[in-house]
Amino acid sequence: MATRGSIPKMMEVAGIDMLPPEAGIPLIRRELTMGGTTGEILIGQRLGILMNELDATGGLDTEAASLSFALGPMVGKVVSVGIHSGLTIETTLDPTAQPFLYDHQISGTPVLPGVMGIEAFAEAALALLPGWHIEAVEDINFMAPFKFYRNQPRTVTIKAMITQQGDSVVADCKLIGYRTLPKQAEPEATTHFTGRVRMSKEAPVPVTANKLPQSEGANIKASDIYRIYFHGPAYQVMNQAWLNGGAVGQMAQSLPANHQPADRKTVLEPRLIEFCFQTAGLWEMSEDGRMGLPLHVHQVCPLTAPEQANGQFYAVITPQPDGGTFDAEVVDAAGKVYLQLHGYQTIALPESVSGELLKALHAVA
Repeated sequence: MATRGSIPKMMEVAGIDMLPPEAGIPLIRRELTMGGTTGEILIGQRLGILMNELDATGGLDTEAASLSFALGPMVGKVVSVGIHSGLTIETTLDPTAQPFLYDHQISGTPVLPGVMGIEAFAEAALALLPGWHIEAVEDINFMAPFKFYRNQPRTVTIKAMITQQGDSVVADCKLIGYRTLPKQAEPEATTHFTGRVRMSKEAPVPVTANKLPQSEGANIKASDIYRIYFHGPAYQVMNQAWLNGGAVGQMAQSLPANHQPADRKTVLEPRLIEFCFQTAGLWEMSEDGRMGLPLHVHQVCPLTAPEQANGQFYAVITPQPDGGTFDAEVVDAAGKVYLQLHGYQTIALPESVSGELLKALHAVA
């Protein structure tokens, strides 16, 4: 009906694909001859400007929203909330000011900890649903490291698309970085992390773990652990550890602040997740002689607020029979569970671990 004149050109300019006549004519004939009692057919290709938001910010007062949405260190400026694009948040991080960056450097370059990416997803999800609870952060993928080159600040972009699934609300999240490379006019976008946050109106049900596995030999001390790991004081989260089929870590106490300003509370306590990662890493190094960086986590479940703890935390790591993943629980001495982690998988750091530095691990393995 609109294959002649200016309409096809206008549609092309608008980025809207038309159904080619050679496909449309037989389709219409078939519908007319078969009758109109068998439902509807909808065919769509590119929709062009029809997919544009009516308002660039979704109608939000972004300045007021940024103040009301402020939760933790990973929520900075609210850019927009769109029907098609979801919530977009931008946060500029300075590696000379944030402990989680200057104490997390690989080969001299600050790298955003994967656990702070998980925290960013949780903060963004709760920004739209204050008062709700995090059931789990699921299907977390660490696709590319987010690096702070030459110690310069960079802006992290967090996108969260909210949908409802039964009684839960789910936020599909991405953490994106933009860089303008030499001889390029436009910034290049890289998706660094992805994940899904599941939220509920109900608080998590408390869980009690099995008896804490005890050390059966010599323990690995923090002084040996951080001769191997690259972390600075704020991320030296382990006091000691022991290997017993799996691995058990004892968390360090009186750690320096994770972030600045220190009064901006995190949602998940990311260093509890980091504690699990590092403890699992000790088992990998003792068994395989390699250091692994986070690649994928099937699920992280926060169960009890860490401030309710009485005494020290322990990370209990259980290698799975498939030989490629770990489960973990963060517990106190009484067995109360504060965090569960399922399906943690790593990828080997390109640089091999010095044999000299592995001696302390092999001595207790």
